[in-house]
Amino acid sequence: MEDCFRHSSLTQKTKKMGFNKMYLPEVEELKEFLVKNGNQKFIERWCVPFQKRDAIIGPEGSIDFIKQFIKQEYNGSRTVNNNISGSTK
Repeated sequence: MEDCFRHSSLTQKTKKMGFNKMYLPEVEELKEFLVKNGNQKFIERWCVPFQKRDAIIGPEGSIDFIKQFIKQEYNGSRTVNNNISGSTK
């Protein structure tokens, strides 16, 4: 009878998923990182993880800065890819 009252988390063998958060610094710190390390390092350090997280925590300005950078890089890469393929759009 004792087994009937065990908590379900003790008896179930399910894999628990985590909640991935990302903490952002102030926008000035992001700008300094970009100037010091360049676009590619900025993308690797901030943009790629930003797109993979469940929650982003930090100043609104920092969030907007990264979103703007991602949008700019996406539009730039589309233009480059279209020019290579011969598209004029």
